[in-house]
Amino acid sequence: MASNTILVIGATGQQGGAVVKALLELPTQTPPLRILALTRNAQADRAKKLAESHKGVLELVEGDSSKPKPIFNSLPKGSVNSIFIVTTPAMGGSKLTEEEQALPLVDAAVEHGVKHIVFSSVERGGDERSWENPTSVPHFLAKHNIEIYLRDKAEKEQGKFTWTILRPVAFLENFKPGMFCAVFTAMWASALSAETKLQLISVRDIGKFGAIALTEPAKWSKKAVGLAGDELTLDEARAKFGSVTGKKLPQAWGIFGKAMLWAIKEVGTMFQFFEDEGYHVDIEARRRDVPDLQNFAAWLKAPSNGWTN
Repeated sequence: MASNTILVIGATGQQGGAVVKALLELPTQTPPLRILALTRNAQADRAKKLAESHKGVLELVEGDSSKPKPIFNSLPKGSVNSIFIVTTPAMGGSKLTEEEQALPLVDAAVEHGVKHIVFSSVERGGDERSWENPTSVPHFLAKHNIEIYLRDKAEKEQGKFTWTILRPVAFLENFKPGMFCAVFTAMWASALSAETKLQLISVRDIGKFGAIALTEPAKWSKKAVGLAGDELTLDEARAKFGSVTGKKLPQAWGIFGKAMLWAIKEVGTMFQFFEDEGYHVDIEARRRDVPDLQNFAAWLKAPSNGWTN
């Protein structure tokens, strides 16, 4: 029986890894799933462990997503049905812009014969407003440009492929135990007024939406949706954190939060967006797609996130 072959970019990274995990947790599919996990180094311990744990379902593909032609040339033409694409902002260590990462990959995928492309972007004020609101945040703008390119290319190709755009909000993983949690809270306290709510999503749930969109392309074709599981003021976040963990939400001194917002201009601009415009995901609509969508309390209770055992 022919398989439904899905290529996941960044399969050993945060979002790509969550998509792989969610795909592996799906009920048995017809035709059966074949997951191609792209990694820069197939000999890395994390990559080898992933492949060894899921023999027969998951295969490693070694390659550089910024140079996509060799990746697709190593596979029989038309053999990949769907692809999940995630890009990394330059401030996250990438040497390439997000457009330079994504656009050649989109072109190579379409040339190969991929029928459905799922792109992980960012929410910018609502499902409709996000199309017209690139914002002044550089990495938001880059993702907006990729969205437009993907949408317009599909229109020009006249049915050659379909697309889904997922637009996550701020990650709940910013609250993982460690120094960054304390600094993130300090930035929130410094940049946002007491009544401003911040929407949050778990990486686990981004993975779940990715898996659904990849395996149900007809249902998710031409959908661009924001992803969020909770919406909180900082005081509400502190209260929930205390209720679940019995501890105080870590927060660095205010001067550290202000210093980060000043020193990393893009982060400062992003927090200004949170204050001035903010995310506007219809959380209840998303919960109809994923009923166990995690809110802050549920995320904190998950043992893998380090706050409860």
